[in-house]
Amino acid sequence: MNLLDVRGPYRWNGLTATRIVEWEGEALPHPVLFPGRTADEIRRASPPGAEARLTDAGMIVTSTQFFLLREGVRVSIVEAGSGNGKTRPNEPYWDHQNLPYRETLGSLGVRPEDVDYVFLSHLHPDHVGLATTAAGEGWAPTFPRAQHVLSRREWEYWSGLPHRLPFIEDSARPLIDAGCVRFAGDGDSIGGIRVHDTPGHTPGHLIFEAEAAGLWFLGDLLHHPAQAAHPDWPSAQWDVDRDGGTAQRRKFFRRFADSGALLLGTHLGGPFRIEPVQDGAYRLRYEPAAEAETKLPCKESAAC
Repeated sequence: MNLLDVRGPYRWNGLTATRIVEWEGEALPHPVLFPGRTADEIRRASPPGAEARLTDAGMIVTSTQFFLLREGVRVSIVEAGSGNGKTRPNEPYWDHQNLPYRETLGSLGVRPEDVDYVFLSHLHPDHVGLATTAAGEGWAPTFPRAQHVLSRREWEYWSGLPHRLPFIEDSARPLIDAGCVRFAGDGDSIGGIRVHDTPGHTPGHLIFEAEAAGLWFLGDLLHHPAQAAHPDWPSAQWDVDRDGGTAQRRKFFRRFADSGALLLGTHLGGPFRIEPVQDGAYRLRYEPAAEAETKLPCKESAAC
């Protein structure tokens, strides 16, 4: 069986992070993500070449991935991918999927029972699917010992809707029922990770800061590099609160540019930074892996 695409590991101040990529490629025409924007506008706002994440034909390139973190004996996972065996009629690429998650983690020396924490930025199906695995006629936590960290507001929003959603019923509710959820909010520090509220994409969206490493995991704060230059560009219909998402991007882009923090986004590929340009604007710059490990900003590093 072919394993998932493993990229890394990257090492920063005692933290090892590995990207586990489920899929990467041409996902959708650019007007679906950015209605009313031309391909030329998107290209001008993006890094050059293939890092623009936009093909010559105007297709958006994206990825689905999650992250394995190891710090000493502690094992954490950030995001939980799309998972296996889930019924997703509206997303045929995730419908009844069968990917070698267990085998891939095993190749990295990690068993499901080794995982201490699973950090979930939000509860969309491509971020929570791997959190549960089929068990008899139901679903059970894939990582049986792990605390699953998410926002209470996020859970209450999705579970309070008048209609039941498959990804909540098969991937989030079983975690609640199993008693393995730890609700967290702005400023909480859990397992070496600082939690930051970023409502906008969803009502309880979170981003996560690995404090000792100066490394941030941005969930779906942005979906494409062009949003660094244009934080006011929402991610189409996927942002529940478009103005809120814009406000969060502006707030944190300023912070990231000031600190030089290293960043990972679920759909954006490898490590990158947000850099200031003239007139208070920003741009996204991908960081070569070797440099990402050696160019931590001193004020973000516990070793300084």
